[in-house]
Amino acid sequence: MERGKVQGSWWQSFNRPHPLVFILLILAGLDLEYVIHYRMGITIVYTQFYYLIIVIAGLWYGRKAVWVALFFGSLQVMVTYILTSTLSPDALMRSLMLLIVAFVIGSIVEQMHDYDDQITEQNRELSDANARMQVLNTRLAESEEACRIENEK
Repeated sequence: MERGKVQGSWWQSFNRPHPLVFILLILAGLDLEYVIHYRMGITIVYTQFYYLIIVIAGLWYGRKAVWVALFFGSLQVMVTYILTSTLSPDALMRSLMLLIVAFVIGSIVEQMHDYDDQITEQNRELSDANARMQVLNTRLAESEEACRIENEK
């Protein structure tokens, strides 16, 4: 039982935004863009790290992750343009994929939050109804007891 408690708290802490961690991820992405892409001229593999940043942004900030994807996608296209003096279809496609992933993850997370809000509201309504039923059950029990006493008399 204690183990489930630890896992639940870990997952809940992961679902909450951590701006410092997010800033560090953004800085790591910028570093990769500069060192791997701009300085070393490698155009493909390092961009996979951007998906991690975008997924985390989607989990923490919903569809606002599209802005992060737009940032890294634009950065990718600009650096590729600086290096090659052309708009690379590869860089444009990678940017588009980043945007699609950000939109899909952000949409799923926001829908999940909406469902969670609906369930929370329904639980509150059920708790209120349960409390009212308990009051009615108490009154019914008191009435039954009063009826029983009157019948004995």
